[in-house]
Amino acid sequence: PQPGRRRRDPSAAPQGPTPPTVATPAVPPAPAPQQRPVAPPTSRHAVQPPGRSATWRVTFDSGESFVVTGLGLVGRRPEPRGGEEVAHLVPLSSSDMSVSKTHAQFHLSADGALVVMDRGSTNGSFINRGGVARELSPGRAATLVDGDVVRFGDREMRVAREG
Repeated sequence: PQPGRRRRDPSAAPQGPTPPTVATPAVPPAPAPQQRPVAPPTSRHAVQPPGRSATWRVTFDSGESFVVTGLGLVGRRPEPRGGEEVAHLVPLSSSDMSVSKTHAQFHLSADGALVVMDRGSTNGSFINRGGVARELSPGRAATLVDGDVVRFGDREMRVAREG
């Protein structure tokens, strides 16, 4: 070998001409798709320890209150769809008829979170979290956190995580 020149290991590099080096301009990464922000967790919304199931209580403005044990339906005269196993039927009278017959549903997800879904109601359902209201998309489940208030027409349900 000649002084000042490095020896190349022939097994490390392919034989043949080396392609020219071309500088490419730096391209910033594409932004992540926008998702609707939901209030970030705080100490009030503690993360569930693994292996421990959450207990969720719902309290309606009618005074009815219970721990959620399965699927719940809310409306003026809520009725399950064929094959649905319902644990809670919550009829809510509506002075201005803003609550649909079967307005919405709520249930525990596989990971123990409480979720709510508007079932295509006429007047919609809204989550009020920390003073900010957000309308639910019909047929799309939304995860609830301790302290949320859900509006079904002119009625409401408060959510509390216990234990």
